[in-house]
Amino acid sequence: MESTAVEAGDSHQGPQSEARLSGNLIQGIRLAFFLRPAIDRIQAPKASWSTLVALVFLSIAIPFLGDFVQVGPKGSFSASALPGVLFGVPVMMVAAWALAWLAGRVGHTLMLLIAMMSLAIPIDVVSVVVQLIAHGNAARLGSMGSYLPYLFNGLATIWFAVAATLAAVRLLGAPKRKWLPAFLAVGLLVNLPLGIDRYRTLWSAPYDEETVATYQRRRAALANEDVFYLQPKLLRQQLAALKPGKRGVIDLYFIGVAAYAGQDVFMKEVHSVKRLFDERFGTTGHSLMLINNPTTVSESPIASSTSLALALKRVAEVMDRDEDIVFLFITSHGSKEHEATFEFSPMQLKPLDPGRLKELLDRSGIKRRVVVVSACYSGTFVDVLKDPETLVIAASAADKTSFGCSNGADFTYFGKAYFDEALRETYSFSEAFENARPVIAEREREGNLRSSDPRMFVGEGIKAALQEFVSLRQSAVKRVQSPSAVRSLTKGH
Repeated sequence: MESTAVEAGDSHQGPQSEARLSGNLIQGIRLAFFLRPAIDRIQAPKASWSTLVALVFLSIAIPFLGDFVQVGPKGSFSASALPGVLFGVPVMMVAAWALAWLAGRVGHTLMLLIAMMSLAIPIDVVSVVVQLIAHGNAARLGSMGSYLPYLFNGLATIWFAVAATLAAVRLLGAPKRKWLPAFLAVGLLVNLPLGIDRYRTLWSAPYDEETVATYQRRRAALANEDVFYLQPKLLRQQLAALKPGKRGVIDLYFIGVAAYAGQDVFMKEVHSVKRLFDERFGTTGHSLMLINNPTTVSESPIASSTSLALALKRVAEVMDRDEDIVFLFITSHGSKEHEATFEFSPMQLKPLDPGRLKELLDRSGIKRRVVVVSACYSGTFVDVLKDPETLVIAASAADKTSFGCSNGADFTYFGKAYFDEALRETYSFSEAFENARPVIAEREREGNLRSSDPRMFVGEGIKAALQEFVSLRQSAVKRVQSPSAVRSLTKGH
């Protein structure tokens, strides 16, 4: 393959060197997208140490520009990130030598290294674009926005490995029997090392003392001695304040759980839903909240599996288990392992999986249940909690994410559509779900988001009880709105 012969030195300078660099960049784009090398069209640029150095500088400049656009001009250069950014150069060097050795062309190592560096450039550009898109759409993407760059970085490593292997076997003319060893070599020598987590932010946001102090105060909120010893008292107070329901009437008990302390949206959502239920569903004296948030540690008991178990136990004691209904609302992040995250650093709280929640509900003795879990991958809760006396709703299917959990939001996408909109128009929990589902889908389409596909199951036993409860609420509202009731209220004033 004379067209890819190595040039030992840099005898050509100036415009020829620039042409050589541009030629390799064009070649890199073709190789990155799995096209054959355009040897004839760009006269097969020869290997040059100057070209390699220029490509190294480009590999630094691209992530730097991405960070600069994201942070703005008030940031500062982070020299400590250079080793993380440049880590790929020795990795590719070893891989290029191994591939050239496999093909019996060790003398072509520099040429192959330059080809690998060139095809990495367009992949780096795409990675930066994805990062900027995720940053610019953080509010719409919610938690997915923070995961997207990390997810793509993993895919980019695989993309590079496949493109580099294909480029190597084509440029070196390796026989087909060497293709599999070449792919394995790249996987071992490139994928594994590049998968190591390393600091790569070259332009950092300016140090903000107030932001850092606020962050530290939030993290230390629960570690305060007074707060730590106050927590059991807060839980006892909330549990003791629960009142028995009226005999012969279906009463609704509300338990709201904001399980993730790192974002205020979950706390705001539970507060709003509690107000809605107290005002619209008559849960005053029958409602309690468990909240993980630094701003409420002196007001509300924290959310954990233990406090939830105690809350369920207490509600079961004061309610009429044969006629009353418990509405349990849990809002948090969720994991692919189908667990609702319970987080309040520095405490180590266990996540809540569907089996554990079913165990807590069964052990409490509560028969009639409405359970709503607003979290990513929460569909499994529907499958596990299915029961004739249970209505269970999940904000997403078992393999889907839900959206809207940004720190500045008052509701998640699901919470806004279901609680703040649909349940203000109907007293039926199942009808509200059917009304909210297309609204959520439309908002996700507008944001170019993958459908969360919320799920619901309604047991036959709970269905009849809820229909009776809806009738009671509607009758109560009609009595309040009747002319005689209005006249009596007027006289009272």
